[in-house]
Amino acid sequence: MLSPDTRAVAMDLLRAPVGYGLDLAILTTYTLDLEALLALPLAVLARADGSIEDLLDDPLLVLEALREAGNRIHVFVDETGIAAPRRQRELYATLESSVHAVRAKGVFHPKVWVARFVPKEASGDGLTALLRVAVMSRNLTYDRSWDVALASEAPVGRRRVATSRPLGELLIALPKLAVTSLPTDLTGQVNEIAEQARRTKFPAPEGFGSPIAFHTLGLASSGRWPPRIDAARNVVAVAPFVRKTALDKVVGLSEGDRVLISRSEELDGLSEEALSPWREVLALSDSAIGEANDEASYPSRLHAKLLGVEHGWDVTWFVGSANLTRAAFFGNNVEVMAEVTGRKSKVGISKFLDNIRDLCSPYHHQSVPDTKDEVARRAESKLDKALEALLAAKFKIVCAARGDCWEWRLQGEIQLSDEINAHVWPVSIAEESACPLVQPISLNMHVSQLTAFAAFRLSVDVSGVDDRRLALRLPIEGVPEERLAHVLRLLIDSTDRFLAFLRALLGGLDRLGELVTGDDSGPDSVWRLGFGGETLLEDIIRAASRDPTRLETVRELIADLLKTEEGRRVLPKDLHLIWQAVEKALASRTIS
Repeated sequence: MLSPDTRAVAMDLLRAPVGYGLDLAILTTYTLDLEALLALPLAVLARADGSIEDLLDDPLLVLEALREAGNRIHVFVDETGIAAPRRQRELYATLESSVHAVRAKGVFHPKVWVARFVPKEASGDGLTALLRVAVMSRNLTYDRSWDVALASEAPVGRRRVATSRPLGELLIALPKLAVTSLPTDLTGQVNEIAEQARRTKFPAPEGFGSPIAFHTLGLASSGRWPPRIDAARNVVAVAPFVRKTALDKVVGLSEGDRVLISRSEELDGLSEEALSPWREVLALSDSAIGEANDEASYPSRLHAKLLGVEHGWDVTWFVGSANLTRAAFFGNNVEVMAEVTGRKSKVGISKFLDNIRDLCSPYHHQSVPDTKDEVARRAESKLDKALEALLAAKFKIVCAARGDCWEWRLQGEIQLSDEINAHVWPVSIAEESACPLVQPISLNMHVSQLTAFAAFRLSVDVSGVDDRRLALRLPIEGVPEERLAHVLRLLIDSTDRFLAFLRALLGGLDRLGELVTGDDSGPDSVWRLGFGGETLLEDIIRAASRDPTRLETVRELIADLLKTEEGRRVLPKDLHLIWQAVEKALASRTIS
């Protein structure tokens, strides 16, 4: 069980080993918080130790981390899973090429990260590419729940590995499940890493004697779930959502002791008959919920999915995304579980319970009457149908210049019942500016606010019925090439800030991390710590001679500033002349 700390998990899973660089990361999730994804590259690449909110409060640092990581981190999310952001940001536009909605027969529910690390060119140590995989119960959100993750890395092998085949099959299915076609080069990259995953034997953690075996559910090639284990005895099952049909399936695995851990409100919905085969039933205690929720306003509940089965001298653990529900066990949900086996004397159920029991309390069954009346149930059904219609609608965004501003126009038709209140707004502006989802839908805005992410809110005027809120990444036309340059211009608003930032870029992303964690707490101090302009030329020449690739980011930064009149005012003329000389020298390879 992991202490709920999203940022620490992300840094651990995507940070490159010594001598390597992150080449490509494929992330799958059921739900996605755009703010969490916005902060992820900085937390990983800059190795910053500040909080997520601290990172987001300095969007300039986030932007450069996104620029470096934008083509390397790709997220595949269920088409209903992108949350409508709580805060508008122009920077969401930088995520558009990294987010890919997918549609499965059921729910697209896996939480798997696969990262490829390649040796740095200057290492010369004979290193080979590494793959790191993490199978988790956590989505890519700020949720503070108690979760579990199993991570492993290994060099890519030459022959296919049977235990890794389902992982490769999940990856290779992603382009086919995507709602909109992926770019050809990205499809090739996904297929390549899928094949590499098939040829990688991922070692199990310490205490387990077998390599990790993967199980993919909800695809055509999926096998039986859960797999039958000979001579199975004791069982422990952990899941936030439980239903009788799946519980009965787990009960059928063994005749020994059974322990179930879930949420109290979920267990309340089960009959005593469904719970009677379980020797012990536990729920996360109020004290554990309070501990996880001390530092944030996000929910704090049990969210881990685990299944442990003891057999003979061994125990087999399954970790991943599958709840104890019919949809996961018998339906069309796409899920991934990882399997490891070890000696029960070292990693058995009793040791697991010893570690987690202090977080739990014995569950006492209580029947909860259904307080939802027929009116509310009908309203929820109408909202569900409205959401289906929204997903089926062929919306697209068209942008056009209108004098000093730009028009953001949503094109497409949708038929909703009169009881449904529907609104839409670009995620780059406040929800208060949302428009009714009735044509014509048009908003005027600054070029930096143009975005392919549209947020939707569906609601009914019935007490006790929650709104349906989500964001969609829609096709977009008419976006000017200089859009991101204008976003950059909003962040670099002075020559001093540009010079400070340029100096940081020459130091690499590690230097950007130092900016976040400076000791001086003044509002502008982060830009005043050792950034004198007198050695800037020396830094540029040093980078050009020792590691010219480091100048690529500087080249893109200067090119973006030159695209706008405001940016050209920020760029010092002397520095521009120096940069032109450096570029000329690099082109003729005269720098030594």
